Amino acid sequence: MDNKTVDIFILSGFLGSGKSTLLKELIQSEKRQGRRIGVLMNELGDVSIDSAIIPNDTPLKEMLNGCICCSIQGELSLQLNSLLEEHDLDVIYIEATGAAHPLEVVDACTHPTLASRVTIKAVVTVVNAKQWYENKMSIKLKKLLIEQVKYADIILINKKDQVEERILDSIKESIEEINKQAVISSVLFAKWNPSFLHTQGQQIEISSKLVKKHNHESHVHNHLHLRTVSTPVSKPIDRIQFLHWLERMKGQLYRAKGFIYLKETPGLFLFNYAYGDPVFERYTFEKQYQPVLVFIGEGLDQSCIEQGLSKLQLK
Repeated sequence: MDNKTVDIFILSGFLGSGKSTLLKELIQSEKRQGRRIGVLMNELGDVSIDSAIIPNDTPLKEMLNGCICCSIQGELSLQLNSLLEEHDLDVIYIEATGAAHPLEVVDACTHPTLASRVTIKAVVTVVNAKQWYENKMSIKLKKLLIEQVKYADIILINKKDQVEERILDSIKESIEEINKQAVISSVLFAKWNPSFLHTQGQQIEISSKLVKKHNHESHVHNHLHLRTVSTPVSKPIDRIQFLHWLERMKGQLYRAKGFIYLKETPGLFLFNYAYGDPVFERYTFEKQYQPVLVFIGEGLDQSCIEQGLSKLQLK
């Protein structure tokens, strides 16, 4: 059986920040490396505009008239599944509408039916330097921009030529106060060297963070701010013990979901956990899925989660 997973990169950022320009650069970079790339684009309107930049030979799925994080979140999972079924890909880039929240996009990408086939590599947020500094937005939009920065692994301060150097420094400082873990770079026309994104299990050098190979043991996976952990659960577990274990989990758990068997009741259940509220629904559809659980959060320890679930299956 082929255990290969497809890399997923999520491009976040408010309207006009430069996401589409960045995507164009990334597609060219991937093709130079000989990687097979797919694109999933989301726009709020009913007419696709940004998709014009995608080369004709690049598999593309579009979602119009909605935001990934609300009205068409379920469609993202379906379109992602279509890309995986119809094409042999190495990587998929998801360009979310400027109104999308990164956590919700990650949530949509980790549907239990997709968990074993994809690996979320990073959330890349693009910030318009002048827009961030002037801060002339409604309170609601300000909160959204902060959330897009907060959950990013990589933050690109774009259009740096539109502000003075001292202002650019203050922008970096304010962003670092929100997200100390992210790799931050200031760029022009969204031009950025993404080569370290594909460095797995090796030490990497990122000039913007003054990270040096000889003194910083940093792996790409360790840069992930939103950590996703997926693990199979082959045996039935006790529902009450499982919920108690979730409550004691180390780190900040935002979402958990998957297909599991319970000891108390026969049959497969679809499990969802959000904002501390667990829901078990009997899965009655004809198509069956292998039991698996997916966790999304910060500071999650994969080995601890796997060990905990193993113990629950032995009880």
